[in-house]
Amino acid sequence: MNPPTFSRLKIRDLRKHLLKRCFAIPKLQRSFVWDAGRAAKLLDSMYQGMPIGSLFLWEIDRKSANLIRTAADVLPTFDHANKHIWFVIDGQQRLSVIHQAFEGASKQNDAGRHIQFDRLCFVVQPEAETESPQRIVYRKPLNREFVSLKDILSADWKQHFSNYPQSLVRRLRDCRDRLLNYPLPIITVQGATLEDVGEIFIRLNSQGMRVTSADRAIALMGNLDVRQMAEEVRRSVRDSGFGLDSVDPILMGFNLVAEGPDQNGDPPKLEAMARRWSKRIAQDESEKQAFARQWDKYKRAFLSAVDCVQHKFPVHDETYLPSANMLATLTVYFYHHPGQPPSPHLKELTKWFWATGVAQRYSGRGYHRNIVADARFFEGLARGSLKKFTFTDYLDPVADIQMAQYASRSARTRAFFCLLAAHKPCYLDNGEPIQINGTSVSHANRKHRHHIFPQGQLAAHYPAQVYNGLCNVCYLVSEDNLKIGMKLPRKYLTTYRAAAPKTFGRVMRSHLIPTDPGSGIWDAGITTAFKKFRKRRLALICTAFENEAGIRLFRKS
Repeated sequence: MNPPTFSRLKIRDLRKHLLKRCFAIPKLQRSFVWDAGRAAKLLDSMYQGMPIGSLFLWEIDRKSANLIRTAADVLPTFDHANKHIWFVIDGQQRLSVIHQAFEGASKQNDAGRHIQFDRLCFVVQPEAETESPQRIVYRKPLNREFVSLKDILSADWKQHFSNYPQSLVRRLRDCRDRLLNYPLPIITVQGATLEDVGEIFIRLNSQGMRVTSADRAIALMGNLDVRQMAEEVRRSVRDSGFGLDSVDPILMGFNLVAEGPDQNGDPPKLEAMARRWSKRIAQDESEKQAFARQWDKYKRAFLSAVDCVQHKFPVHDETYLPSANMLATLTVYFYHHPGQPPSPHLKELTKWFWATGVAQRYSGRGYHRNIVADARFFEGLARGSLKKFTFTDYLDPVADIQMAQYASRSARTRAFFCLLAAHKPCYLDNGEPIQINGTSVSHANRKHRHHIFPQGQLAAHYPAQVYNGLCNVCYLVSEDNLKIGMKLPRKYLTTYRAAAPKTFGRVMRSHLIPTDPGSGIWDAGITTAFKKFRKRRLALICTAFENEAGIRLFRKS
């Protein structure tokens, strides 16, 4: 590899290269992952003249076009009429934002969120009392106050603002000049091999955005478009209405079936797998077909695992799944047992699902060993082993459940909402089931999560950690939530009980809400009432978890 060359390129000149479509994204690169806020901050830094880092390019002959990622992206596609390719090794996110500041298109990021780049606006008159105000923001344009950068940077920008007062035009011109004349540092390497570039990618990105083991593995497997293959699996999963934040669990699962767990209890290293496959393919091109065959079998197994958690468990969308890595280990079972699990197997899968969720077995210390142990267990189960899933790390009801927070994204909180969903919660007024399999009561939607004892009433007596605990939360649609407002349960539940006495008990059981005389629900004193209620509901929740799992999960108090 030749020594890198260093240069600076003004944004107005960079724009010309973008229009010539000289840039390309190599297969080892991730997709566009930034959100709108980060895009605005980048452009604001440029406006302020602050450094934003270098653009690292790999210049190579166009004969290497097979290394270009073909998926549609935020950047323009490479024009094969160009003599050389400028592969973007570092700076794809920044280059994409700069390009879209001119284009103003609506694009989807890797998380599936749409960014309307024409909403990147220049704040014409910032608030005087604000120190160092942000001048580039993401919001809907507002005439003469928040002006779209797309209009400011356009070639006919003067026509856009022909009816503006000159004082305002001068501010827009200043913004335009600052951005167009911003000097972007460029580092270019030539004569590098694919392996060199993979190592460069890992080193550079390790200093900036978080690089996962999956990113490293993809970078090292330059001979295979593994990212595209994994993204194809993720798209298939999304088509079924189930989202995944990243391809990491997909690659972890493949690693578990392709390499097998290490004897010392650690999962196989993705980077080691990547190097091994790259070496095999370099020595024998036919190994690509072997990899493709194994991947195809694995893809079917992964999709079966997703189907299983969606239809055998109360996982209505990805926000309910306690851990995405549960898909990786469950895929091991379907890899070795392609069909539907028979009843004895499903019983063991059920134990595993609830124990892994409520005990957070895939997070914290020792989670690697749990993943390996589960992968081995699933392979044995699929091959006909009679071994049962066991769980002996019993939980403390108070410390582990009562203290857990409803707004947390922890595996335990997600398992709790799975538990509520499993009991088919009903509307308070008519006893009909609440439709959870959709957007009506998504775990990601807090407005459908109801505090049984209202926060406003408890705030004067208990800290937020107490009244925001799982024991004080159930599912209610937002309309009922608003209707109840700040009323205490003894008042609003009395009304519902009087209106529908025949269904009231069943409805309360569907929400795991105790209503017997000793439950605290009907007591007048708020502090003693809530204290009694929390204790009774904790017992109900723990019992319900164990009933769903079919095994003991908690220590006896």
